[in-house]
Amino acid sequence: MVFFESPHRIAATLADMAEAFGGERVVAVCRELTKPYEEVRRGPLAEVAAWAADGVRGEITVVVAGADAHARDVTAADVAAQVLEAVATGTRLKDAASAVALRHGLPKRDVYEAALAAR
Repeated sequence: MVFFESPHRIAATLADMAEAFGGERVVAVCRELTKPYEEVRRGPLAEVAAWAADGVRGEITVVVAGADAHARDVTAADVAAQVLEAVATGTRLKDAASAVALRHGLPKRDVYEAALAAR
C-alpha cells in the first residue's frame, strides 16, 4: 500500500498504522524522493513510528508491506476474543469489530457476527 502524507500528520499516521496493521508490519517512509536530500527509513511500523515522533520534514511517501500469508490463516472466530476485550474497555462492538477485522484482513461482518456469537 502506498500513502502520501503530510509531515505534520506522519507521526500520528504511522502510530495508527502500527495499531491497525500490527507494529511488526514492515514499512518504508520515503522523504523528498528524487531530490538531493532524499531519505528512506525502513523497518517495523512500531520502530519507524517512534522515529517519526521526533518530527519529519518534507514530502512524505509511505509504503506498507502486505500482510503475511500466515496472517490470513486467522478466522473471524479466532479473533472474536480480541473484539470482546475491546468492548470490555468501553469500545463500541461495531468499532471494535471493524478495527480487529482491519488488523487481520478479515471481513468486518464476519468478525462482528463471530463476536456476537461468542458473547
